[in-house]
Amino acid sequence: MLKDMNRQIPPGAAGMGPMDRGETRLKSFNFHLPTKVLFGKGRIRNLAAGLPSDAKSVLVVTDPAAGEKSGALEAVLPQLDGREVGVFKNVNENPSYADIEEGRKAARALGARLVIGIGGGSPMDAAKGIAVLAANMGDMRDYMKGMPLEASPLPVVCIPTTSGTGSEVTPYAVFTDIENRNKGGFSHPGIFPCLSIVDPELTYSMPESLVVNTGLDVLTHALESYLSTESFELNDALALHVVETVLGSLKQASRKVRESMDRMAYASMAAGVAITHGGTILLHIMAYPLTVFHGIPHGRANALLLPRFLGFMREKSWVKEKVGVLDRHFAQVGGVEAFIKDLGVDIGLSRLGIKEEELALFAAKTIIKGDIKITPAPVTEREIIDIFRSSL
Repeated sequence: MLKDMNRQIPPGAAGMGPMDRGETRLKSFNFHLPTKVLFGKGRIRNLAAGLPSDAKSVLVVTDPAAGEKSGALEAVLPQLDGREVGVFKNVNENPSYADIEEGRKAARALGARLVIGIGGGSPMDAAKGIAVLAANMGDMRDYMKGMPLEASPLPVVCIPTTSGTGSEVTPYAVFTDIENRNKGGFSHPGIFPCLSIVDPELTYSMPESLVVNTGLDVLTHALESYLSTESFELNDALALHVVETVLGSLKQASRKVRESMDRMAYASMAAGVAITHGGTILLHIMAYPLTVFHGIPHGRANALLLPRFLGFMREKSWVKEKVGVLDRHFAQVGGVEAFIKDLGVDIGLSRLGIKEEELALFAAKTIIKGDIKITPAPVTEREIIDIFRSSL
């Protein structure tokens, strides 16, 4: 996220309007979004006009299914006539370091000057990682530890075919360390996509389960960025708008009602803007071990922890007023647990094979993540274990 390190939130102040606080002082903030977004049905046909004219060689990054099932690949490739094009499809769900290393080789063999990511978060994040490695000599692990890049990444274009990660408008990418069974995030302003095309028609091929899982990721992106210590009034308004949109649209979207799917594509993009400026907090990093160790889809993993996470924030955070705002939104749909269960998600980690003896390891892998620092609550390993345990 784009941070203002001098910004502080007085305990109890966040989430209240100026009139509620009896004052009009606004927090200072930075707002930066260099990505050009083309949103709307059929906008995929506008790709060629938005591409840099000097990018004569293009690597298209997708996975074995997303680009073809959505129709995106069929729509994109004819628009790249006159350029040298390679298609890299070896992207796994939760892309690994090995995936992007292989992509680096493909990009260099092609002499790529532009990378286009087509698909869900995995291909888009992989495209960002490949754009970094194609232009640099180091290992992504080292860059994720803070080693500076030697050169700017290749420009990236993103075309989402799911409504979930918001990667099409963020400077973030998440990669999985298979050997050490860990997920971690990379952030750099150079991986902001230069162009993103959010065409809801490309999401219509998603099965119901994917609509639900990715939609729950949108929801948690929005509420976490809203609660984050990095958020500010403009970001709060955007994040709450996304929460309202998801609560009003996700159920119908899961039934493949196209107008609702359109709204979820929009909400995903808007939530990406929100996390660019507010980040994600404790909930997201707690969900990572559930995916790495048990293969639970990321958005669903967030949802399984959400009720107990909100309970913790309700009790221990210094933004209780904001938690109350979220509670009032959820009350309109029967409460957070009812909303999740109505989507067919069975809350209860133990039913998915997660055992109490794993929780200390999960907490140890969570407490070291940077998202802890922007979580507005006193977070310890014991608190994390308690949230996991109460979610069993």
